[in-house]
Amino acid sequence: MNSPAASLRGGAVGAATVALAVAAHGAAGGGYPSGSAFVFLLIVGIGVGVVTTLPGPRSGWTQFAAVAGALVLGQSAAHIALAVGDTHQMMHGHSMLPSPTMLGFHAVASAVAAALICVAERLFGPITSVVRAVFDPPLPLPDAPSHLAACGEVVVVSTVVRTTSISRRGPPVSV
Repeated sequence: MNSPAASLRGGAVGAATVALAVAAHGAAGGGYPSGSAFVFLLIVGIGVGVVTTLPGPRSGWTQFAAVAGALVLGQSAAHIALAVGDTHQMMHGHSMLPSPTMLGFHAVASAVAAALICVAERLFGPITSVVRAVFDPPLPLPDAPSHLAACGEVVVVSTVVRTTSISRRGPPVSV
């Protein structure tokens, strides 16, 4: 079973994949994706987000590595989707392989995004519990009884026989 934060992780990875791909494509002079390139990019973002939503590792570093790996693979798939989706750029020599500088920027951006996503997933539980505690209405008080039952004389019978006194002053002193 997925944790409630898994959908947060998947949505964040999918959105970060699309946002980083559009930013890198625009910074490289490719402009905004349009038409089929944008549709391909959305399909890649949704696919990477859905795969990342699946149950994954629970420890911190392996989860970070899984999210960073999903982001890097998403960036590669998004680059291919943008290259294939825009036939005008394909005809004018847009390479299917990114340059080493672009790979470096994508790696750094993916690592930073993965760290932020993992931190957000860790803080999801504590933050939502505080928000629920603040915004949930308080529990209603129990109704007061409409009438009190009258009892006769109360007789207390003690079955405990005390043979020694117990001091309530403090801990015993060692002898």
